[in-house]
Amino acid sequence: MTKLHLAIFPVLLLAGIARGQDGGPAGPAQTGVPGFLIKSSTREVLLDVVVRDAHGKLIANLKPEDFAVYEDGVKQNVSSFRLVSGSRAAAEDPKPAAATPEIPPAPLNPLRTVNLVCLVLSDLGPDTRAFAFDSARQFVNRELRPNTFIGIFSLDASGIRAVFPFSNNRERLLEAVRLAAINQLPSVNTGAAAMLNGLGMSSFGAGAGTVDPLGPRGEMDLSVIEGLVEIDGLRDLIRQISPLPFQKTVLLLSPGLTRPPDQLEYWDSTIKLANQGHVTFYAVDVHGLEAGATPSAASVAMLKTVAGLSRQQKTSVLPPPRAPSGPHPAPAVQVAEMAHEDDYVKFLVLSANPQEALRELAERTGGFLIANTNNTEELLARVMDEVGTHYEIAYPPTSNGYDGHFRKIEVKLARAGLTVQTRDGYFAVPETGEGPVTPEEIGGLRALDRQARPHDFDFLLRTYRYRDLGGRTQYAIAFEMPISNITAIPEEGAKKHLLHASLLALVKDANGRIVDRVSKDVQSEVSDDRLAAVQVELMTYSKAVTLPPGEYTVEAAVVDQLGNRAATGVTRIDNREQPGPGMSDLTLVRRLENLGRAPDAADPFEFAGMRVLPFVTTDLYAGGVPFLYFVVYPEKDNPAKAELRTQFLKDGRVVAARQTPLPPPDSSGSVPEVLTADSSPGAHEVKITVVQGDESAERSFEYTIAAK
Repeated sequence: MTKLHLAIFPVLLLAGIARGQDGGPAGPAQTGVPGFLIKSSTREVLLDVVVRDAHGKLIANLKPEDFAVYEDGVKQNVSSFRLVSGSRAAAEDPKPAAATPEIPPAPLNPLRTVNLVCLVLSDLGPDTRAFAFDSARQFVNRELRPNTFIGIFSLDASGIRAVFPFSNNRERLLEAVRLAAINQLPSVNTGAAAMLNGLGMSSFGAGAGTVDPLGPRGEMDLSVIEGLVEIDGLRDLIRQISPLPFQKTVLLLSPGLTRPPDQLEYWDSTIKLANQGHVTFYAVDVHGLEAGATPSAASVAMLKTVAGLSRQQKTSVLPPPRAPSGPHPAPAVQVAEMAHEDDYVKFLVLSANPQEALRELAERTGGFLIANTNNTEELLARVMDEVGTHYEIAYPPTSNGYDGHFRKIEVKLARAGLTVQTRDGYFAVPETGEGPVTPEEIGGLRALDRQARPHDFDFLLRTYRYRDLGGRTQYAIAFEMPISNITAIPEEGAKKHLLHASLLALVKDANGRIVDRVSKDVQSEVSDDRLAAVQVELMTYSKAVTLPPGEYTVEAAVVDQLGNRAATGVTRIDNREQPGPGMSDLTLVRRLENLGRAPDAADPFEFAGMRVLPFVTTDLYAGGVPFLYFVVYPEKDNPAKAELRTQFLKDGRVVAARQTPLPPPDSSGSVPEVLTADSSPGAHEVKITVVQGDESAERSFEYTIAAK
């Protein structure tokens, strides 16, 4: 089986997000692992629920009493219920505008379930390519909605191939459709016919009076092979999207499918596989109303030829008048061909109209076929209307402890024989940080929710205390990791590699409740010639939070999105009140950068037009010059001038000391300081004391310099 690289945007890993506020949380997960975030100002969980029968048909006549909703096994009280048609859902969502560099794609509607659509272009030839491209273009251009992600695939003699990753960007999808439509590989039949023509042989049925040297058996074998390749490709696609917790739709644009007569159980099992995975097929016959494009024309021609050969063979094998020398047996080849005549007829009955296979695949999985028309716009709109139709159920969760863990949701039906599609649950995350949880944060939440937390690679996590602000204290949470820990994926034909890492830290109080969060998503494109140099660098990120006095736990995760790997870490904060002059923790400086703008007062690593990039590690290579950064906050009501007293220790012994007055504080009341520390190999410690009158504050920092 071919492994497809579906390239679902991680996040999607994606992707499809509903969000939660005030603890009404959650977001999507990757294969087999759910996760949705739900946003609701009334602290209600909102569910989109799709109900289908055993054949994939949409059920739209249920009542509230037919549903029961459970969260972590506890039945919930439903506060609202309604059936929403796809067209109504589309009207409630803003239609994505044409994507331009200045106008990004419309954001996801946080209250809607994600629709995943696989647009498959199958066996396109010169006579069908234009129609297929136009239909696909119409679908992308008119039916793309904020919560719809479309992936482009091709299906041909090489099997199923991912052409463009799932995206919500209209312009990129339109370009991908165009490229897929003009770069199809030849089908098995086309390739075989070309090879026969190259040998000076006319392909079967190419014109009146021509006969395939391989006979109808050869044509039948080629069709069987082609049919099996296509079915195998569709099965691969079904298998890989089935575990995803989304609405899963396949729009198959094809000239038809072949059902091999000796593989009908395999065909039926493919449809069963789609129904079990809640994958609905819709099909478009790309012949449209093209003149002479009768779906059964090729098989009718073949049937006539078989009949003609049959008559010839029956005539040729009639025994001639008996001669004295004895009977004349029929030629063995002719007898064998007569023996296959029933096979030909059986094959032709099943494959006489390849459009019927498209119809069967669609209708037995809950969709329908678009055929014998050049006007597909209305029918393609009907596809998305069915895809978007759902029940909307809301309930206030009985549990409101927002600890970041996953809450499992189960929807049960009173009527038997029906299946439910909805999100499997949500992560209990309150509205903290810079807004609702993003798709990129979901991988981190999943990693932190695992009983055995992953550690696929190393990273460093550290917190730094800074100023006190009205009874609260500012802390910077910093990550550091070698870029070589992140998977670099080559982009075919582009001479560059892609990297994608997501950072997440949850700050929890002593009761395990989330009080703040920090996150950063980093996506990079690196040219091949720079990759090695980039991979030896460090990736660092820091963000400040403010906390009232108390004890806190910081639970952090780094997700390698393209490598499907993750690592977690934990650190603690003991935020006690500290009287006297304020003083931050000491930070080892990796680099100072020019800001080119005024510093952000909320960022403790910015000062006087500069930004500090910290070293989270305390182990340095030989040859570097270490700098320490810290900030002093003199007491405003203390008239005494503040001064610094610094001691430098190596291997436990004081090697230098100095005492210097502090300059006046800036407008924010801060005095940022950068000092050079000892760079000789060994174990070092720096102790700094701020003295202001009778008050003082002290910090120390230990680091090592490696020997050469």
